[in-house]
Amino acid sequence: MRFLMSVSLVSLIAGGAMAEQFSLDSNVSAVTVYGQGATITRAMHFDVPAGQHTLVISDIPYEFHVQTLQFKGGEGLVINATQLISQRPTLDGQQLERREELENMVSSFEAQIRIKQEESAAAGLIINAASARIKLLDSIGGQQAQSAAGALEAQTISAETLMALVTLVGTETLSALQDAQTARTEIAALNRDMQDLQKDLQKAREDLARLVEPSDWSNGVSLQVSAESAASGVLQISYVVGQASWHPVYRFMLNTETETMTVKRSVTIAQYTTEDWDDAAITVSTATPYSGGSFYMPNSNIARYEALPPPVGLLRMSDASGMAFAAPEALMIVESSHMGAAEVNFQGITATYALPAGTIVTGDRAETTVALSENSFEVELSARAGRGSDAYVMAEWENTSNEPFLPGLATFFRDGAFVSDDDVSMVAAGATTALGFGKIDGLQVKRTTLRREDGSSGVLTTSNDRVVEYELSVENVSNRAWNVIIYDRVPVSEQEELIVDWSARPRPTETDVEGRRGVLAWEFALESGASKVIKLSYELQWPEGNELRVQR
Repeated sequence: MRFLMSVSLVSLIAGGAMAEQFSLDSNVSAVTVYGQGATITRAMHFDVPAGQHTLVISDIPYEFHVQTLQFKGGEGLVINATQLISQRPTLDGQQLERREELENMVSSFEAQIRIKQEESAAAGLIINAASARIKLLDSIGGQQAQSAAGALEAQTISAETLMALVTLVGTETLSALQDAQTARTEIAALNRDMQDLQKDLQKAREDLARLVEPSDWSNGVSLQVSAESAASGVLQISYVVGQASWHPVYRFMLNTETETMTVKRSVTIAQYTTEDWDDAAITVSTATPYSGGSFYMPNSNIARYEALPPPVGLLRMSDASGMAFAAPEALMIVESSHMGAAEVNFQGITATYALPAGTIVTGDRAETTVALSENSFEVELSARAGRGSDAYVMAEWENTSNEPFLPGLATFFRDGAFVSDDDVSMVAAGATTALGFGKIDGLQVKRTTLRREDGSSGVLTTSNDRVVEYELSVENVSNRAWNVIIYDRVPVSEQEELIVDWSARPRPTETDVEGRRGVLAWEFALESGASKVIKLSYELQWPEGNELRVQR
């Protein structure tokens, strides 16, 4: 949410005499950056005599969250009232002339573009007319050719007359084609001119916008203060802005020989407050200031029943006896599916990271990446394959550090080679998770269907029976042994009348993996040069007169 400052009075100026007015220069001394937004602290030195005074701070950027304005420090001062004033630079005579010039340029470019558009439309009409002429000449030429052939055979037309007719049709067709080509060339030139004019128009509009609404607008803060005695020191003012953000960046580097993983943690920051943070203590925080302060109580969930509507599937299909019957009910089978992950939220956990001194973040949206830490972890390697033909290196590890790895963008390297980049989820301190590090070329996974009988395709099967049998094979042609985990699935029924029976040789190591119904896993060691075969089959039975549907 953006909060555009205008001339607004936060509090009424307290009464009392003003001895002097002091202008204070401030600089950004500290910044706490959130996932969206930042708290900025500005520091300024003051030195005032005893009495009542006005302190004016005039270098605060134009946009900030007004209600978050706070003051700190200022020992010996009592702040009686504050006044916030939007400061808009005025244009001098030369700038006013430039604005008028730019406005005229914008009008001129817009007019020229309209003229070019009209000329392009006129050229398009010429192309359409030429196409119509060519179509008509083709039609006339065909008709005349048939008539001329008969007339020539009957000797009612001379060869010279026929040649003159052919020449006329050819000449007119060529003329129409030339007109169309000329118009196309003209349109191409007009389009190039319009592109140049559009660029000039865009630049003139941008220059005018910068002149009419300067980017260096600022806010002034006027403080009515009193001091019992002469006072000097540092006064701090802080406020929240929305024009900043940060996100974590990771580099996961796996060594398959030592079975260790190095994690390099960085943060990327960007801000567009129009001023650089070049001499400030910068901290990034996981706090979420724009996420709302409370929850929403759910409303009542009222259930009721009503009379059933007429069956949708009732079809007026008649046999020889004229009897009508209902269409067969579709019987549904649900195969296991992975539900979409919810967006990660942080509640009750706020982590902060202080960036190294001297970190500079410019105010022009440019991203700045800062290295934070480097950790090493022992991993357990495995080769895992799903229903495809590829196996992937998976590294399971425990976060033995004392801080979590927050959700962010990560790049993955295996034995020094780049593998991929992807988003990673949060890994809490002490949690165990697995990360993927690319395909293994030396593991070959095949899935071969041995039998599929559906309906009347089998001798022993009936119309309400389906039998599927297939074979999984894994061959290790790499130069090392692997701990292999193969995943597959069998159908899952949610209807009592739909019976699912399955068998596997060997039996799976785990069923309903991670709570996913019907998902199976086989885990085994596979030496270099060895292979493994798994046979899996399932049978579906459902009431006759129904159709089987499978949700993938």
